[in-house]
Amino acid sequence: MAGIVDATTRDRFLTVRWNNALVAGLGLPALAYAAVALFTSALSDRSAFLWLAIIGVVY
Repeated sequence: MAGIVDATTRDRFLTVRWNNALVAGLGLPALAYAAVALFTSALSDRSAFLWLAIIGVVY
């Protein structure tokens, strides 16, 4: 037995399209936070730290 995920299922999800979707879904929120935190003063120090901690926990 090859395990829970066989090769055909694994190959179906390890594609360039899935990779791009994961990068966009995980990277864009972090990039948006970095842009807001670095280039604006919209966040106070406390809220910026809390959002940074939340992003760190998610990733």
